[in-house]
Amino acid sequence: MKVFALVLLFAAVACATPIDILGKLLYDRLTGPAVDINPFIIDGENAAEKSAPYLVSLSASKLVAAHSCAGTIIGKEWVLTAAHCVNELNQLAGNIVGLTVYAGLTDRTNEENAQIRTIDFAFNHKQFTGAEGSDDIALLHVTPAFEFGANVKAAALPYLKEEFDGETSANYGWGLDNAEGSLYVKDLKVAKSDVLTAEECKAALPSDAPVSSKQICVKVAACYGDGGSPLVVERDGDVAELVGITSWGYMPCGYNNRPTIYTAVSQYVDWINEVQWAYNVLH
Repeated sequence: MKVFALVLLFAAVACATPIDILGKLLYDRLTGPAVDINPFIIDGENAAEKSAPYLVSLSASKLVAAHSCAGTIIGKEWVLTAAHCVNELNQLAGNIVGLTVYAGLTDRTNEENAQIRTIDFAFNHKQFTGAEGSDDIALLHVTPAFEFGANVKAAALPYLKEEFDGETSANYGWGLDNAEGSLYVKDLKVAKSDVLTAEECKAALPSDAPVSSKQICVKVAACYGDGGSPLVVERDGDVAELVGITSWGYMPCGYNNRPTIYTAVSQYVDWINEVQWAYNVLH
């Protein structure tokens, strides 16, 4: 089976608008028929209002909400996402800096209730090569700062190298909800499943799967539009803890019950702190 990076590529937006058509043309032109890019949640269910206040939509346009990837708020000025999302948005828009982030939404077309912020800094992990298994993580700085409240707040970062084997996790996203679909969903979806051990992950994937020790597996069928979206552990009375960043999987989405692969955030806590420190020193 072909591998897909859980990217976004603008493949389609919620409604049949000129943006949908433009996105499809860009997708076809940039990837071609031989490239499989894939990010969304299949077999998920509608998420409750305000259930993921840390989730943001990354737009491929400065002018309109054109969902391409997702990200997670980890501070009033910071969003964590996948490095492949930054690369794709750079390719689509010329530069991710200046693009917009939409926070505080469950229905992503309800822009009147969104906090709209501008990306003024983006930093990919230097070891990210674009290949599956490399360090698929990136930090975005936005301006002005988010205003935290019931609809918008940060997810908690895990402890350094914290493990979540066997814990129930939730993956939120606006990607495709049907492997044969062409439009990203309007209403936020969520799918829940236990985090697999390294041995369980290996057993569920082909023998040559490029899974690294800095990645985790969950049997959730993410797909187009879910790239960069958060995998969290939710505990009663506690802030949701960010476990993973949706990275890649196999085509077609959810084929043969194969898991999706996520960047393990606990492996990058020091890196996140270092990037934020360097930004603050320089600015």
